Amino acid sequence: MAIKFGTEGWRALMTGEFTIENVRRVSQAIAEHFLSTSHSSAPTLAVGYDVRAHSEEFATAVCEVLTANTIKTILSNRSVPTCAVSRYVVDHRLGGGIVITASHNPPSYNGIKVKEAFGGSATTETVASIESRLGCSPKRLAFAQARKRLLVRRADFLSGFLAGIRAFIDLAAIRRSRVKALVDSMHGTGGRLIERLLRGGRCRIETLHPEADPLFGGQAPEPIASHLTELAKRLKSRRWNVGIATDGDADRLGIIAPGGVFLNPGQVLCIVADYLITIRQRRGAIVKTVSNTSMIHRLGQAHGLDVIEVPVGFKHIAKLMLDGGVLIGGEESGGIGVHGYLPERDGVLMGLLVLEAMAVQGRGILELLRGLERRLGRWAYARRDLTVSPARVSRFFERLRRSPPTKIAGTVVSEVNAVDGVKLIGSDESWLLFRRSGTEPIVRVYAESPHTGRVNRLLAFGVKLVNSV
Repeated sequence: MAIKFGTEGWRALMTGEFTIENVRRVSQAIAEHFLSTSHSSAPTLAVGYDVRAHSEEFATAVCEVLTANTIKTILSNRSVPTCAVSRYVVDHRLGGGIVITASHNPPSYNGIKVKEAFGGSATTETVASIESRLGCSPKRLAFAQARKRLLVRRADFLSGFLAGIRAFIDLAAIRRSRVKALVDSMHGTGGRLIERLLRGGRCRIETLHPEADPLFGGQAPEPIASHLTELAKRLKSRRWNVGIATDGDADRLGIIAPGGVFLNPGQVLCIVADYLITIRQRRGAIVKTVSNTSMIHRLGQAHGLDVIEVPVGFKHIAKLMLDGGVLIGGEESGGIGVHGYLPERDGVLMGLLVLEAMAVQGRGILELLRGLERRLGRWAYARRDLTVSPARVSRFFERLRRSPPTKIAGTVVSEVNAVDGVKLIGSDESWLLFRRSGTEPIVRVYAESPHTGRVNRLLAFGVKLVNSV
């Protein structure tokens, strides 16, 4: 069975491919990669894990393989957000990190994310190096023996993570405000962290689903509109100013406005970027993935900033952040990172930055969005995920690349973008994107238009096109 890394690490079903044996195989490949790139002695790696079933067991298996390869290992003493591992790697100048998590995937999945010494997602080159070594037989040193030989130890990853957030976010400004935020941790590693960081002020923070649950309440812990119905329902009462949701490993977020209105992550990125530019007086390029809103291009133009479009996967954004000159970068899936923190997405940090933008400017989340829309134009955005067999997926993309439609829902196609998948851009700035999921057997169909009534027709056209194969 071939193991392939997707947009962010390797993920698979625990009832199928994601087994202890395969975790050891991947860990051996990771160990050999880090040993091959270490300039002196064997590196030290951090290992963390989320709340999924058997995640700690898988993390222990990773440690057994790493230590058998003479790599010293530091294992988190509890389940933590992915970014807590990244923070620990950077703060302690380690060679890299490994996180056992399937992020926003359904509870039947688990996965492995690899972090570089700079604290961000493994680069394309690192992933290729790891995949090229997957045929090697894994070494193993029993965990008890590794501890006895001082090759592995437990450590607190959470304290440094929270200290990094305190240094970046103006928590005092949020505490002084009367903002009322409802947080949905979706039973993941976000827990009560936002609530904990804001205790003692005039603001009011309440958390839904803070309890760790390997089944995530029976759904995928992905902060999208269809999974946040309870949060949206609570926001309809208008007793709350904003709803903030974080995914299973708390590196992505979703935002619900009063009235139960879901803000797509591109809108959230624009709100935060505009705050950083106008209030914090920060400058730099804005990076967006190909599936993110065109509103970001308009924002960059308005502020005289470059906007760079990259394939889906935060590793592409992280690489540009390392090169310097990037202010903020974000994915359509809710992963956003900012300069001056880490070249890494962080749902907890971004949720707090949204609250800071509201508190400092004294405006509600919808007021901030509507102000941007008056300046930049209003965009309607939608996405559908279709489960399609691998054979049909291949046929569909082969046909689409060979003979793309000349019109999408009646709009003439003026450009075909193949940065990631196939993006059909209309003459009126509407667009339709088809791309494979990097972690599940799914074709994602995205649509956006500056004409609200057209987005559903675009999406229906796209779905019909996929189903016609």
